[in-house]
Amino acid sequence: VYIMGEVGQPGQYSYVPGMTVQNAIAVAGGFSSRANQANADVTRKINGHVMTGRVGISDPVLAGDTIYVRERLF
Repeated sequence: VYIMGEVGQPGQYSYVPGMTVQNAIAVAGGFSSRANQANADVTRKINGHVMTGRVGISDPVLAGDTIYVRERLF
């Protein structure tokens, strides 16, 4: 999985079965001080189409997903 945005260590990480968005963010060093911690954007290829959606941090992650943690609006 790829983790970008407001996390401690953005980058590519190994997928673990049963991984959630929150687990993936933890592996990437956790949220930065400016992160929106309520949800994240996940980009996934479904039936050959690349789709992006906003999901809660308890949602599951699939191998090959890209997770983007947005900056919160103050």
